[in-house]
Amino acid sequence: MPNQRSQHRLDYFLAGLLALASLGVQGGVDWTAMEQRAADDPIKVREETLKLSRELQANGDKQEELAALRLLAITSAQMEHYADLDIILARGLMLARELKQPGSESTLLSLRGRLLAQSGKQAEAMRDLDAAISLAERNKRQRELASALQEKARLLQGESRFNEVLPLLFRAHALFDSLKLTADVSGVLNDIGNAYSTLGDEGQAVDYYRRSLVGLNPARDRHALSVRQYNIGVSLSRLERWQEAGDTLREALAHSEALNDATGVAYARFRLGAIDLKQGRTDAALQQLDLALQEFRRTHLQDMLFGTQLARAEALAGRDVRAAMAAMAEAEAIFKQNPTAPRKLMLHKTSSLVYKQQSRYREALAELEAWVQANKANDEQFNRKLTTEMQARFDSERKEADNALLKSERRRQAAELEAGKSRRLLLLLGLLCSVIAIATLAFVLLRQVRQKQRYAALAMHDELTGAPNRRHILAYGQRQLQACREEGLRFSLAVIDLDHFKSINDRYGHEVGDTVLRRFAQVCQPTLRRGDRLGRVGGEEWLLIMPATHSSEVPLVFERMRQHLQAPQEDLPAELVIAFSMGAAEAQPGESFERLMRRADAAMYRAKQQGRDQLVIARPSEAS
Repeated sequence: MPNQRSQHRLDYFLAGLLALASLGVQGGVDWTAMEQRAADDPIKVREETLKLSRELQANGDKQEELAALRLLAITSAQMEHYADLDIILARGLMLARELKQPGSESTLLSLRGRLLAQSGKQAEAMRDLDAAISLAERNKRQRELASALQEKARLLQGESRFNEVLPLLFRAHALFDSLKLTADVSGVLNDIGNAYSTLGDEGQAVDYYRRSLVGLNPARDRHALSVRQYNIGVSLSRLERWQEAGDTLREALAHSEALNDATGVAYARFRLGAIDLKQGRTDAALQQLDLALQEFRRTHLQDMLFGTQLARAEALAGRDVRAAMAAMAEAEAIFKQNPTAPRKLMLHKTSSLVYKQQSRYREALAELEAWVQANKANDEQFNRKLTTEMQARFDSERKEADNALLKSERRRQAAELEAGKSRRLLLLLGLLCSVIAIATLAFVLLRQVRQKQRYAALAMHDELTGAPNRRHILAYGQRQLQACREEGLRFSLAVIDLDHFKSINDRYGHEVGDTVLRRFAQVCQPTLRRGDRLGRVGGEEWLLIMPATHSSEVPLVFERMRQHLQAPQEDLPAELVIAFSMGAAEAQPGESFERLMRRADAAMYRAKQQGRDQLVIARPSEAS
């Protein structure tokens, strides 16, 4: 079961109300004002929009009907009213395609992906989300793209694929931030908090949730505020800060009651009941859980039904064995419909507690052992390590990188100094033998040194772009890998391939293709950090060396390069946009430089296969 209420009902319109202004304001309906009101009272806005959509359909105003269906779908998903959402989405998608509105189509596809995921159809949901992303990218709809990426991250989090979640959220954050969409940035920060909470780092989760409160107005964003307070309360309860958690959840409950948000009330009651249960207040816990259960059954929220019945089973175990086992049976039935890894863990853990309460110790021990095995199978160690290292690492590791590079530079200078001393000693000895001979030798050596310097410069740099060539960048990468291992630092590299480069040559000619290569090197170089080095290894393929870099920092490097390349480039046709696919890998203990490059190259090809213009990071488990 997802850890936060916002996993089910995160205020989607903040990340999903995408460019409705392009639909215009006709028939006296101000859709922008409706969107703004939805942030405060989505229930009332949904009711009004439902009525409007029927009137507009009867009037035959398809453009306005699409705007109404879009807002209706968003508020329905936001409030988890899934009963008729499939019908709304089907009609909306038909109109979006008929009217050629890619922004609306992308948004509705994302919402259909959420509906399918809620029904346990993860594969179909992923297809819709990938289609929404592709549609937004093709039509350069940045806000829709960010929202689809954010929705895909939520689906992946539900599947415990945490190493893929944060890169998507960081990319969505960068897009929203570049568009200066404060509310959408708040939504992404809330999602990052969800990821940390799911992995058990509740301190980081609370920090992100509180950062997501920035920009919310209590006078007009009550629903969004109630979601954030609910999430903070959940994380505080997991930190066993019971008083703070209870106070925060009661604030969320008050907001939901004021909005007549029955589902929001049920979420808050469920968590307050869980706190009562942890503190031994069984009667109070059952009262809260039973009230929440009624709403979850009405709205068919399977995840919350599952969690509520497990909590009830634990509370009833010591007083009503039959009722406790009935609650467990309903939870098991829900699990069988959609057997996700988080649900499996919760089911084993609660079963063990229930059996223990009934003094059935053999069954309790068996369930506990099953829980341990399931926990190992989830590969949580890697995912937890990845996300917990994300924060506060950049500045500290940059300092470590600088120190490592300085040490490496000092060693090189010391070696050159020693070599210089040796040469001078040989010259002095030669001078003692023959002044004429040393003069002749000095002349020959000087000429050779100058020639070698000229040849070295030509041999180590690409003639077309001026960037380090294959020989140079490979040698630099091997040296830096060794230096990082000596200093105990991380090391990452990336293989980059320009997208559709052959098509550029075919359409515009090789002169434009050469200009694209030169511009790529010129634009990307200033975006790199100290110690990073970009070299051309052949054709349109490049190698990026990143000393003292964790793989979790690579998405930030990728987005900086990508954003700079999206700006109009001098000496290139206005419609030509330079895009690239990037595969990255972090060095594992004992891994050779050649093996590391092969892993990054394989990741780059996966990025190509998944649609290009994206980053894929190789998993450590891919190292042999």
